[in-house]
Amino acid sequence: MEPSNEFDELFEEMKDVERSREAKQNTWLSLKSRIEAKRKRNIFPAFIALAIVAIASFLFLTFSNPSETEQSAEPLSNEEVIRAVLEIEYNGPDRELLRLMNDWMKLQSETVTNNQEEYDQLLESKEYKDYINYYPATFGEYFSEGVLASLINANLVFKYDHHLEDAGIEMHLENVEIKQEKDHPNIYRPIIEVSLTNSEGQKIYHTLREEFIFSTSEPGKIGSYNGVKDGGGLELQQKIKYFNTYVVNDEDVKTPSIDVSFDTLCFNGRTPDQQGKVEFKSGCTSDTNQIQPIMTRIDNLFVKETTEQETRERGELLPEIENYQIYLTNEADKGTTLYTITLYEDGILVFAPDSNIGIVGDITTKPHVFLYEEIKLMLDEFADNE
Repeated sequence: MEPSNEFDELFEEMKDVERSREAKQNTWLSLKSRIEAKRKRNIFPAFIALAIVAIASFLFLTFSNPSETEQSAEPLSNEEVIRAVLEIEYNGPDRELLRLMNDWMKLQSETVTNNQEEYDQLLESKEYKDYINYYPATFGEYFSEGVLASLINANLVFKYDHHLEDAGIEMHLENVEIKQEKDHPNIYRPIIEVSLTNSEGQKIYHTLREEFIFSTSEPGKIGSYNGVKDGGGLELQQKIKYFNTYVVNDEDVKTPSIDVSFDTLCFNGRTPDQQGKVEFKSGCTSDTNQIQPIMTRIDNLFVKETTEQETRERGELLPEIENYQIYLTNEADKGTTLYTITLYEDGILVFAPDSNIGIVGDITTKPHVFLYEEIKLMLDEFADNE
């Protein structure tokens, strides 16, 4: 498998920016009058587009002089480096970053700069230096030389913080599953689970993927950090921005309640190809390292009791579209199914006790296509006919 060169739509819109100092000054002068009239929450997006250019330029100099602490520190494993970056990126908003940004913005709004010389003097201020130094102080040890500057230009670090601040949302990293590419051992594509919580304590969850490519010339340093196509980054930004539309308030809505005692997970999969031929897959595992990630993916889904119409529609779709049935059972008696979970390729999951193939029971309140594809890959890992 070749490294992914396809970014999320979110990331594709954010390309590197190379501009002259004069152009940056002209942009600043045109924005300044509008910035002065707005509160910090409204001016984050406009300011960031300007600030990241100056920060990225500064970082090229910063990385050329590593500190004694950086030189003598015990090296981290690649997995530890990835986790460290994700801990920073997906726990937020970063209050210190926002404070430093606000201090620098306030200084600019209160200071008249009519020419390049006056603007250069402003760049010598403590507020500016504290702000731009925060990036390498936070992320610098994890990336190879020059990479962090390009990530700042592309808005790939601290990419959600001002969105979280604007929406009044807290984000927390819940779980990370790091997958290393077999054919390219320097490439890792972690599966990331985060929670979003508003001021009222309402919480929703999101799963996404990203790509880390480690430098071959600087071991232990990240040489490339990307989103991946359909990885879920754009959807996460939408959930932050429109949080309330994703919160389910219906009293009938709940999370799956799978209270059976099982030690084995089996499945049957039905996969039609473009010619109409159907491939059937099946398999069983009692390996908790394979079972737990699958069950974790569905723990926090919102479900409700299926209606008669939904029951009829699901029954009609079952022989027509790709689907997988997961059976929870025990190694000692695989003939007895304790619980069934049916996953349809349109992203709907249906939960039912006993051996019911998922036509009745509880149904998810919204499609989860990404989740379907993710679990499908996990099941295929222990398919008997692979």
